[in-house]
Amino acid sequence: MSRPEQPARKPRAPRRMARLGLGAVRLLFTKEHNMMFAEWHRPHRVLVAVMAVATGALACRDTTTPRESSRAAITEPHFTLGVGFTSTPVGRGNLGTFHVQSKADGYDVELKSHDDTDIAVANIAIAAGGTSGWHKHPGPVLVVVKTGTLTFYYGDDPTCSPTVRPAGSSFVEEGGVVHIARNEGAVEATTVATYFAPKGAATRIDEPAPGNCAF
Repeated sequence: MSRPEQPARKPRAPRRMARLGLGAVRLLFTKEHNMMFAEWHRPHRVLVAVMAVATGALACRDTTTPRESSRAAITEPHFTLGVGFTSTPVGRGNLGTFHVQSKADGYDVELKSHDDTDIAVANIAIAAGGTSGWHKHPGPVLVVVKTGTLTFYYGDDPTCSPTVRPAGSSFVEEGGVVHIARNEGAVEATTVATYFAPKGAATRIDEPAPGNCAF
């Protein structure tokens, strides 16, 4: 029994166009070339659109696996993250350069900045057993401990000796000094921090563990 005659197939588009069959590819051709391909391209718009979406998805797909991405994020450099640490901004403004000298009633205070300076204020809370993570600041920070007790360790101290800051104490953190604040007590510790920072700069810079402490 002879097979029924098969209907004639439509001629295939040129291989070169099949490889470049994206609607966006028209932007890469001259006006003359686009006119030459218009008749072939028009009947295949739906197919071309599907090819464009599929090709775009493949081209944009991140080839880094989640495990690789996670590994890259935590190995270079080894930044330490805060645990149970919350910083809530209160306000920030630009003071520019300034020189303030006050001698009211014999009380002599002087504040001076040679560079354009922002002043920022934040409320900070560290849960019991929590830590700020190793970090530094671009300028000095005025700190008041409201509740609880914080213990500070400094990256340039080879003995890793603790500095205890109880509620009611105030102190100044120097800019550029790598340190960590730990709540080694049983209750939450809270502070108010006033930052002096270059205009638009971050008030905190995360740092890798310096290696002088066991944590």
